[in-house]
Amino acid sequence: MKILKNGTIIDGSGKTRTKADILLEGQKITDIGNFPSVDAEEIDCTNLCIIPGIVDIHSHSDLESLQHRSEKIKQGVTSEVVGNCGFSLFPSKPNLKNMLPAFEIFDTDPTQKWDDADAYFSDLDSKKSYTNIASLTGQGTLRAFVKGAKSGAMDPQETINACKILAKCLEQGSVGISTGLNEVPSAYADLEELITLAEIVHEKGGLYTSHLRDYKFRFLEAVEEALEIGRRTGIPVQLSHLQAVGQKNWHKIDLVLELIEKAELEGVDVEMDAYPYLAGSCKLTQSLPGWSLEGGTAELIRRLNNPQIRKRIAEDTEEDRSNTWKDVVVSNVSMEREMIGKNIQEIADICGQDGIQTALDLLLKNNGSVHVVSFNQSEDNLKKVLTHPLTSIITDGLHHEGIPHPRTFGTYPTFFGEYVREKKWMTLEEAVRKTTALPAQRFKLEKRGMIKVGYWADILIFSPEEIGTESNYMKPDVPPVGINHVIVNGEWELFEGSLTGKQTGIALKNS
Repeated sequence: MKILKNGTIIDGSGKTRTKADILLEGQKITDIGNFPSVDAEEIDCTNLCIIPGIVDIHSHSDLESLQHRSEKIKQGVTSEVVGNCGFSLFPSKPNLKNMLPAFEIFDTDPTQKWDDADAYFSDLDSKKSYTNIASLTGQGTLRAFVKGAKSGAMDPQETINACKILAKCLEQGSVGISTGLNEVPSAYADLEELITLAEIVHEKGGLYTSHLRDYKFRFLEAVEEALEIGRRTGIPVQLSHLQAVGQKNWHKIDLVLELIEKAELEGVDVEMDAYPYLAGSCKLTQSLPGWSLEGGTAELIRRLNNPQIRKRIAEDTEEDRSNTWKDVVVSNVSMEREMIGKNIQEIADICGQDGIQTALDLLLKNNGSVHVVSFNQSEDNLKKVLTHPLTSIITDGLHHEGIPHPRTFGTYPTFFGEYVREKKWMTLEEAVRKTTALPAQRFKLEKRGMIKVGYWADILIFSPEEIGTESNYMKPDVPPVGINHVIVNGEWELFEGSLTGKQTGIALKNS
C-alpha cells in the first residue's frame, strides 16, 4: 500500500486543483481524502502536482517499448497508442529489402515477424514494457501484406484477405486502424477502399486515425476525405498531428478548424492531436511523388539513376514543396555523416548545386534512407491547434540514430514548461486534461487518464515550477527536469527521478 501525502491533485477532468492524499493498493487508486495515520509507504508530495499518468495516443514506440527504451517513462508517459501513420508491426513485418523506405522504422536484427495483433501483444507480455501499450492496425502495413508495394486498387481477393486479417487483429485487441495517406503504400488506397476497412473497424468498436493525404496545398480536401469516412461509416475519426505545412498554407488552419467544428455539430465524431513543436520529422522520401516509390526501394533507386525519370521526380517534388530546402535539416544518414545537422540548402551550397538535386543525391547515396527534421509551422497556428478543446497532446516520437526530433525526449516537459507555465496558453488544469483524460477517453482506455477511486494507479508527480527540458533540435537526448515520480499500474517506474526497472506496463486491448 502507498499513500501520496500533501500533494496538489489535478485529476484530469479539467476541474480546479484540490489538496488531498491518495491511497493506492495493488494496481488501483482505492481512496482520496485526508488520511492522518495509515500503515503504508508514505511519499511527501508537498509543493508537487499529482496528475494521471500521461497518455500518448500518437506514438511510434512499437519496437521501442519491446526494447525497453526509457524516453517516454522519463517524461511521465504511462500509456501509449502505437501503430500510427499506417504502420504497425502486424500483420507480419514486410521484408524491408524488397519493400519501401518508410518501413525501415520497424527494422530489427534479427528480422522478426508478428503475424497478427495477438503475436505482438504476447511479446509485450513476455518481454515487459515501461508503459502500457495499445496498438492500432496500420493500413499501410496491411496493404503491403496483401498487395506489396503496388499502386492501384486492391482486387476483390486482396480486399477479402485484407478485411479478414483486419477483423482478426481487431478481435485480438487492436484499437482501430491508422492511415498514412501521404506515404506509400497507404497513399495508394482510394476513398472507397478506406471506407470498406473503416466499416469493419466501426463494427468492432475501433477508431479511424489518419495521417492525412496532404497537409499542404490540398489540406482542406484531405480533411474532408477523413470527415467523409466518418459521415459514411459512423466511425470515430482522429486527425493525426494536425498542422498546415509551409507558409503558403498557414492561412488554411482557420478554414480547417471551421470544417472540423461544423462536422462535429453535424454529428461526426471527430477529434485531433498535435505536438508542441514548430518542426516535424519524417523520411525524406515522404517529399517524393508516390509513383516514384512504387515497387519498393530498389525501384526508387533505379528511377533516380535514370536521368529522364530523375528529372520528372525532381519536377514533381519541387511543384509540391511548400517550404524551402533551408527549412529541411538532415537528422540521419548512413553515408557522409558529417551532413547530419545541416539543412539541405547548406549541403547544396557546399556541393555547388540546387536543393532538389542535393536531396535526390542524398537518397541515392543512402539507399533511400534519409531522416529529416522539417520546420514548417507558425506559432500562431500551433497555438490555435494546441488550445482547441478537441486536441490531445502527442509526441509522434520515434528514436533513430543521428539527431532524432526532440519530441521523442521532451514533448510533455516542453508543453507544461514552455507553453503552459511560461507562455500561459492555457491553464494547467486544461493542459492536464489534454494529456490524460481526453486521450484516454478517446481511445477507450478503461479506467485510465484520471485520478479517481477505482481507476488504475497510473500517476505522474512533478514540480509545476521546475518541469521542463533543455532538449533541442541539435541536442535532443537530454532528460527532462522537474519530474519526481512515475507510477504505472501501482508500481514505481520512476522514483525520485531515477528508473526502478520494474517495467510493469501491460498490453491494453480493445474489448
